Amino acid sequence: MSHSIKPLNLLDRFGFASRRWPVVNRFFHFSRRTVWAAFVEGFWEFARVLCKDFPHWGPPRRTFSLYHALRWGDPEIRGQIILEDQGAPSVRPDSLVVQCGLHQHLEQPWPILRSEHSNARLVSTSLALLNDKKELCLESAYGPQRWRSDPAARFLSLPPPVYLTGNWTSLVSNWVPTDGTPIYGHWLHDALPRLASLDHFPKDTGILVPKWLKPIHWETLELIGLKERCRPTAETHLILEKYYFSSPTSMIDCYNPYGVQAMRKTFLDKADPYYSGPKKFFFARSGKRRSLENIDAITALLASEGWAVVRDMDLNFSQTIKLFSQATDICGFLGSNMSNVIFCSAGCRVLHWVPDIFLDGWVDLIAEILGLNYRTVILNCGGPQNHAPVVDPAEILEGLKSAGY
Repeated sequence: MSHSIKPLNLLDRFGFASRRWPVVNRFFHFSRRTVWAAFVEGFWEFARVLCKDFPHWGPPRRTFSLYHALRWGDPEIRGQIILEDQGAPSVRPDSLVVQCGLHQHLEQPWPILRSEHSNARLVSTSLALLNDKKELCLESAYGPQRWRSDPAARFLSLPPPVYLTGNWTSLVSNWVPTDGTPIYGHWLHDALPRLASLDHFPKDTGILVPKWLKPIHWETLELIGLKERCRPTAETHLILEKYYFSSPTSMIDCYNPYGVQAMRKTFLDKADPYYSGPKKFFFARSGKRRSLENIDAITALLASEGWAVVRDMDLNFSQTIKLFSQATDICGFLGSNMSNVIFCSAGCRVLHWVPDIFLDGWVDLIAEILGLNYRTVILNCGGPQNHAPVVDPAEILEGLKSAGY
């Protein structure tokens, strides 16, 4: 299973490298969050004002909302609001969702919709929808809180457009861009759930996907008979004869019962009938991002404690579905491969190891949606100076004990 991502930029590389000097690291991140962020934001706002009257130059001058247009019955917009609100999760103050500080539990309401557009213009690496008034569609750029950071809100000029005839929809977004290989978790949570509206579009509707897909991405599409309808897309300026927009159902970091259930409905019956995996296992990550320096020692320790070791790269997607759908006990470290718990059955015991320098709570939200017997163990990794953190084996043993193993 592939988890390729785009290479880190220069600022990200320096941020990681500076962890060996805590004072420098803190000053760098403070400056990046304040001075640099303010400069960048100011530049784009100035460009927005300066270029507002130039149709082919400068970023979008403002935004528009398909949700609001559909709510008040704009006769120029054809579409449907699928869902107004997915509800809200129940979280405790000490939960990882709160501790990580990403405010994942505060994103609702998050409306979900679909709409039809003629001669639609899609721009930048996120292929967000831009109308003839040079206004950016909020729903195609993850809403009012995030549109300013979307690539489609930050361009000075566009290449000549590529015209595509026929009917089209898209899985491309800021988190699944045309210029990179989608991270596995974002592919499962941000891209594929948008296919839930496909039955409402014409049967010959093509699907725009990023050009740099890996075999695991193509397998997900092939399993549901859509691979031949997909167009690998590297362009950053398209005009589509007919565009059927399916909005993101949420984000990977947010409460998303609709997206989780859509994935289960689509893929659970695609599990490999010939594969038989262990019911109690440690799902070992193969990716280097967020890796542990002593992961081999931790893997050996868990094996000695009775956990079968399954490496994510050793399975294809249909085997992974089967593995998780039949599991009774799972443990794993924070990473995209833990997104596979969306295929677990209610009551499955899931022990989630989370290094204290990589806090993120999206698995907690999936566990609540599905009614999993879920526990998070936050591991002390010695502070932010460690690029590849080291976990004390004693903490692993204590975590197993606290979870009843």
